[in-house]
Amino acid sequence: MENENSQTIMNYLNRLKEMVRFASGEEDYFAIEYIAECFMCELRDVLANVKQEPRKEILGRCANNMGITVRKTDGILVVTLPTILPTKAKTKAGYLFDPIFYAMQNASEKESFLLKEKAMMCIEFIYDRSNKNIPRGDHDNKEVKQVIDAISAFVVPDDSDDYLSLCQISSEGDYNHTKVYVMPEKDFGEFFLKHQNK
Repeated sequence: MENENSQTIMNYLNRLKEMVRFASGEEDYFAIEYIAECFMCELRDVLANVKQEPRKEILGRCANNMGITVRKTDGILVVTLPTILPTKAKTKAGYLFDPIFYAMQNASEKESFLLKEKAMMCIEFIYDRSNKNIPRGDHDNKEVKQVIDAISAFVVPDDSDDYLSLCQISSEGDYNHTKVYVMPEKDFGEFFLKHQNK
């Protein structure tokens, strides 16, 4: 199995080399990003096998290395992701989902995030104010679903409309990143007004 994984990794590396060599447009770069995500997912499994450590621990470290943070402040869960979630048709679901899920799992072992009432999840895309050339996201963002699924598992019994409302907002900051806020839905109005006036 380890040899198979190693061979898969080498295949991805070879494909990446070729794709980078001939890349010319946005579609090529999205394809490269997808192969890079596949490569990283395979590499995590190889690391778990080689180090003989639980996959959960490897993914927890990956979350730290990626800059994913989970904290609760004034009753609001805040999950920070180190990038603007891109809009692209093809994504490797495990690339983001697994590290976020295990970051949530590790944090929830120290503190429960489960809400007993309907929750609001607000996803904020924060764009680098010094770079006006960054393409803005849209509501077809495929990677948002991975984030919702990974986080909602720890805050609501189900991610249906009965338990969870969703919104997306954008703002400008010092660097590109995404923040996800989860709170009781009834508290969202006050949160939003304060947040907009910061």
